[in-house]
Amino acid sequence: MQASNPKPMKPYLINAVLDYCRDTGTSPYVMVAVDHACQVPMEYVRDDRIVFDVTDEAVNRLVVTDEALSFQARFGESNDIFDVYVPLNRIIAVTPLECPQFALHFEVTESVIAEKPQEVTTNTPPVRRPMRVK
Repeated sequence: MQASNPKPMKPYLINAVLDYCRDTGTSPYVMVAVDHACQVPMEYVRDDRIVFDVTDEAVNRLVVTDEALSFQARFGESNDIFDVYVPLNRIIAVTPLECPQFALHFEVTESVIAEKPQEVTTNTPPVRRPMRVK
């Protein structure tokens, strides 16, 4: 048993709501608190939040991993395809639209800013262009 570092339960809970919605014919919606780590269509973000309809008809390639929820969807009048990526720590709630009493609410935490690796400086000479000999 992995007592020191248990597997996260959040992706299982999200998938449970998605399965419930598929089985009952209800519409799963996901509310997200948008930050720098989210890849979402920013023109639809209001008050740093966005809500997605994640029904099978609305999205393509829906995947819930231990770290994130991702899918493809069409947005706007031009129906441009957008690859959405939302870290699980930014999901506020998952709910069947028709049954809000079954909504699951989650604590939102800050996303960690990935530090850029420091460039290693070496004392190698710069690359020289070859010279043309006449």
